[in-house]
Formats: sequence, structure tokens, C-alpha cells
Amino acid sequence: MKAGKLAYGTDMCVEKIKNKKAKLIIVSEDASDNTKEKFSYLCKDNNIPLYLYGAKDDLSRSVGKNNKTVFAILDTNFAKSIKQMVEDLKGAIC
Repeated sequence: MKAGKLAYGTDMCVEKIKNKKAKLIIVSEDASDNTKEKFSYLCKDNNIPLYLYGAKDDLSRSVGKNNKTVFAILDTNFAKSIKQMVEDLKGAIC
């Protein structure tokens, strides 16, 4: 996060997707159906991998924030590393 390779929160992540800066989106499994659907469409339209992974409390705590359900990875190499870890544990939805 300090290196500027991560964005969090719905509004910031939407902005990064629209500006073509997001390389990977992670939405917590306990996000609202509306949030999941919104990011599913945005990611499909912009050809960005989207993963449903983890609980928002755990994901938020991992970046030192509270109540964040959406995260955008902004660096290609960082995205590849996270994508590989998540795929090893779970699997892509799109």
C-alpha cells in the first residue's frame, strides 16, 4: 500500500478501473450482491481479472484499514503474484 500498488474502497477502485490502472480486483466474499455485480460488470467490460476472496474484516486488517470490501492491485508484477496465490487457494470467477 505504501508503494502505491494498491487501491481500496469502492469509489477508488472504480476510478482505477476506469483509468485503466487496475490490473486485478479482489472483492470480499461477504460483500453485498450489488457490489459483487457492479465489479463483475466493470471488470468484464475492462478485461480485468476479478476474484471473490476472503472476508472483508480479514482483508481490511491485512492493509491496516476497516470495512473495505474491494481492492485494486495497480502493479502488473504484484497482480501476477497475488493472482497466482489466489488461484492456488481458490479460482477465478471471470
